Amino acid sequence: MQVITLQQKHKEPETFEQLLSQHLDSLYGLAFRLTQNQEKARELLQESCLTAFEKFSQLREINKMKPWLFQILHRKYLNAYRRKKEPPIVDIELDEELLTIPNDELSADHFEQLFGDEVQTAFDFLPAEFREVIFMADIEEFSHREIAGILEIPIGTVASRLYRGHSLLADKLKEYASKHRYLK
Repeated sequence: MQVITLQQKHKEPETFEQLLSQHLDSLYGLAFRLTQNQEKARELLQESCLTAFEKFSQLREINKMKPWLFQILHRKYLNAYRRKKEPPIVDIELDEELLTIPNDELSADHFEQLFGDEVQTAFDFLPAEFREVIFMADIEEFSHREIAGILEIPIGTVASRLYRGHSLLADKLKEYASKHRYLK
């Protein structure tokens, strides 16, 4: 009888910084959408990363780090919003190109250059709760269940906000789409 042994690849555990670096662009994208200000987005991101570092030992499953980080950032924003009564969330759509840009090249000007005024206006029109859910679902590709966990709302509310947000966007962008021959 032959004994079969499986060799496990020895892999060094990843550090917090290594794990975090995989999600920084996405986190910055959400922070910028929430604050609509480069300086405030960086502050929010920094505060969120510090909190995540302090609570990293509480994270049970490394594969759930991204939703956990988004939840921390979302809570930090809500706490700052309640405390400072900041204006509501403003959202723009991310492009894949944006995620590959080094942090020092991220600027509000770069974001504005990626999108037409009509698209930006349509996103700005959406209430904050719709922009946030659309960002997490369409850009970050979180599941409804993950979004519900991050925002601490029922899954049905996520689905409803996503549907209503998409409907509002579609209504706002119909004329733009026709003008640019996206619709016949």
